[in-house]
Amino acid sequence: MNAIRSEKNLRILVVDDNRSIHTDFHKVLTAPAEAAEADSMEASLFGETAGEHQAIHFEVDSAYQGGEAVEMVRKACEQQRPYALAFMDVRMPPGLDGIETTAAVWAIDPDMQIVICTAYSDYSWDAMIRKLGHSDKLLILKKPFDNVEALQLAVALTEKWHLAQQARYQLANLEKLVEERTGELRAAKEQAEIANQAKSEFLANMSHEIRTPMNAVIGMTGLLIGTKLEPAQREFAETVRHSAENLLTIINDILDFSKIEAGKLTFEAVDFDLLDVVEGSLDMLAERIQGKDIELVSFIKPEVPVRLRGDAGRLRQILLNLIGNAVKFTEHGEAVVRVSHEEETDTHTMLRFTVEDTGIGISAEAQSRLFNAFTQADNSTTRKYGGTGLGLAISRQLVSIMHGKIGVQSEPGKGTTFWFTACFEKQTGAPKPALPSPDLSSIRTLIVDDNATNREILRLQLQSWRMQRASAPGGEEALRMLQEEAAAGHPFDLVLLDMQMPGMDGLALARAIKEDPMIASTRLIMLTSLGYMSREDLGDIGIEAHLVKPIKQSHLYNCVMEVMGRALTEESSQPAAVVQNPPSLPPMRVLVAEDNQVNQKVALGQLNKLGYIADVAANGHEVLSALPRLHYDVILMDCLMPDMDGYETTREIRRLENDPERPCPWKSPVHIIAMTANAMQGDRELCLSVGMDDYVSKPVRLADLQAVLSRLPSPLTEKLPVDSSGADASG
Repeated sequence: MNAIRSEKNLRILVVDDNRSIHTDFHKVLTAPAEAAEADSMEASLFGETAGEHQAIHFEVDSAYQGGEAVEMVRKACEQQRPYALAFMDVRMPPGLDGIETTAAVWAIDPDMQIVICTAYSDYSWDAMIRKLGHSDKLLILKKPFDNVEALQLAVALTEKWHLAQQARYQLANLEKLVEERTGELRAAKEQAEIANQAKSEFLANMSHEIRTPMNAVIGMTGLLIGTKLEPAQREFAETVRHSAENLLTIINDILDFSKIEAGKLTFEAVDFDLLDVVEGSLDMLAERIQGKDIELVSFIKPEVPVRLRGDAGRLRQILLNLIGNAVKFTEHGEAVVRVSHEEETDTHTMLRFTVEDTGIGISAEAQSRLFNAFTQADNSTTRKYGGTGLGLAISRQLVSIMHGKIGVQSEPGKGTTFWFTACFEKQTGAPKPALPSPDLSSIRTLIVDDNATNREILRLQLQSWRMQRASAPGGEEALRMLQEEAAAGHPFDLVLLDMQMPGMDGLALARAIKEDPMIASTRLIMLTSLGYMSREDLGDIGIEAHLVKPIKQSHLYNCVMEVMGRALTEESSQPAAVVQNPPSLPPMRVLVAEDNQVNQKVALGQLNKLGYIADVAANGHEVLSALPRLHYDVILMDCLMPDMDGYETTREIRRLENDPERPCPWKSPVHIIAMTANAMQGDRELCLSVGMDDYVSKPVRLADLQAVLSRLPSPLTEKLPVDSSGADASG
């Protein structure tokens, strides 16, 4: 680092062809007799009291020609003893004049202060500026000069030179310090990037190594549950499956949190239907409320736009976390999801989601740390309910990326309301033309449910379809209203009745309605949380259809239309039948490329349940040997196999299929689906980039496999077999 020059530079060069001028300058700048006068002048210049300083003794050298002055300046710089100031005469025949000498001096030492001394007007100030340029180092002293004026200039300009040098040294030191710190930061950044890369690779390997056995656990358990089991055996298998699903959730939370910390989390921008995302999230959690006295419902206000563009998967992740917490911490009552919109432009909408429950609640002190990583309300909560404490921290990060906010209101024992906002694009282009909607305004409907929130949401849904509606909180009240309205000549056409109600439950109410001739013609739809109910049992009672909670709005509409004798339009969503067989899939031959023997058994069992013929290959070489021998429509390709992995195998398959020199030895192109435990960001894209057609991550549930096979292109999907069992092996 540069050392700051502490001593003042008092070297002055006098350049003049008149020797008497040199004598005068020496007397003014070096004579001790002038010390008192110099002190007085310095005091007036710098605000100090006269006598506080000793006399300033300048080191004065003389040059009598311009060329001589230039050489002296060069030598002084070489010796690192530069001049701070030069008093420069203008006219110095022969050779360089003062202006030319000044230009030559500044070419050597641009920091040197110059005082032009002249008794003539050879150069005007403008002419000097044109020749030398603007400079704060250039002054003019008219001859004959005053001694005090000359001394003041010497003191002031040498001090200026000294301060300028100090500033330069400080700046040089600062620049060097910045350079050193920048180098340290650059090295630290490179080390952090290396560590980040190592962390990402570790996470990818950890994800793969954990997901591979998890695929076996979940897959085999699903297949086991699909077999005939004793009640105790089924309970054990369900416990294993439930624990495995919980473990997978924890793994996914940790991986997502690590992606966020590493800045690796990215968002998709795809078209989606908000209704599907919200209702689908409730569907995924419906199983958790079995055995609990909980109503799980949702309502999207009619004015909310539902054709949106954004990352539906991340929105679903937030909803699943918040709704999952509501279900986890609530034993009695309800968990309600509501969606409204706060702001809207022509291209974007800001939505507000609330998840309300009637659970245990959260203290004010616990709320302050609720969104921190690895944090739950208290340790007893973690012990009793489980979980990593990462879900809310991840949700907060996701909401922030969606340009929204997240918060909570709660009191212990009085339930909790989580809310968040998120911004989405509206879908461009005209929506699909609406099909003619039947007029439902003449249908009088009675809603019977002991849960007030359920009644409110059902009323709002029926209101949006312009249906006449009334409600009752129990079976006795409902029966009385039905009878009174029928007697008054205004009978109800339809009753939506809850299955589980205190006192007179839904089945008892249905029997009472059908036993009363005055109201027996009323059509009945049962709403239940108990899952499967056979059509025969319902038909014996007189119930025409039933829906399993949580109720999807589209399912309710279709069910009402079917029960009321309206023909469903060809573009309607799923029919109202509550128990449906899974979509049937095309009869194809499948090759499973998988080196793990347990995962081979899982895949073969799942494919067999779906009605497929399947074979196994343990690595890429076996795949390439099998393809010419038998016609395979689909390959389920594991990516990490010994000898020849899935990526290399896929590249070789595509190369052979596109070789112009010889025909492909099998019917091409074969459809390749990555079925891999590599589930980190970018793994799907990598699989598609090497030539695979689709991707499903392990652990593979039967529904996941069914979904990816259902996306096969024509002509593979022309013929569809039927899976008569209708059961999902993975649950």
